[in-house]
Amino acid sequence: MILDTMPAFLNYWRNYSGLDLEEMFDGWLRAYMIHYPELLIKQLGSWGSLDKIREVMVDRILPRLDEWIHDMIEAWMNIRANAEDVSSRARRSLKTSLNPIVVIYVGSGCGAGWATIISGRPAILLGLENIADLGWISEERIRGLIAHEFGHLYHMELRGEWDKFEELEEDPYFQLYSEGFAQYCEHLIMGYRSWHVAVGEDWIDRCSEKAGDLASKYLDDARRSNVKAFYGSWLDVWGIKHAGYFLGHELIDRLMADRDLEEVALLSKEEVKKLVKDFLEEFSRTRFKS
Repeated sequence: MILDTMPAFLNYWRNYSGLDLEEMFDGWLRAYMIHYPELLIKQLGSWGSLDKIREVMVDRILPRLDEWIHDMIEAWMNIRANAEDVSSRARRSLKTSLNPIVVIYVGSGCGAGWATIISGRPAILLGLENIADLGWISEERIRGLIAHEFGHLYHMELRGEWDKFEELEEDPYFQLYSEGFAQYCEHLIMGYRSWHVAVGEDWIDRCSEKAGDLASKYLDDARRSNVKAFYGSWLDVWGIKHAGYFLGHELIDRLMADRDLEEVALLSKEEVKKLVKDFLEEFSRTRFKS
């Protein structure tokens, strides 16, 4: 099932494009998001307040919509064309009956993909503003992104932690484990190492060359409970974006050496913290190139 809010967004865009940024924000709120209150509540939960949403929208999102609009439309069409096929492929690959809602929307920068619950059902939220900003508009990137978010939902399903999984991910050690698991599932679903997060053809090489340093920095940042630079759309570590997905995948790859996927998925929070710390400490001494 697809919940497609893009027609409503385009109707808003026709009426508000080119206006003052504050007017555009009020229009986004009152002429677009008003029809999807649960989506707005999700974003409020992510940013903490309506004032913060307004700040991000006015500073980072609305000024660039003219620049992004054609890419957003292309991504939207690719989502519509591929979402069900990827979900079907995921169910076969992971042997699950999971059938999430795929929600297409233009939000406040909460992420290109977001695995969560909407209307009491597992859902994959796809934020076209972040997708366009990251350049993930091709069919291959879109398919990888959907597969990745499906992996998160599959993880939640196995653990039976629909209500508290996102809270668990606030712990930087659990987040590395969670993102690594979803990335591993993406590769299983796609049938090859798709890496939808890769920035440039040399992304894997750059991550590999800096693997030990990245692991060491992740440990340091985790102790300060701030690893946003490893995942955030607008952030990077030494010029490398999304390095947390690389580290997380390496973690899961190693855990799979003597466990099956379900065993890896069901590790306790305490086991995760110890295994992730041990992995990062060992990996911080690693120097290799893939």
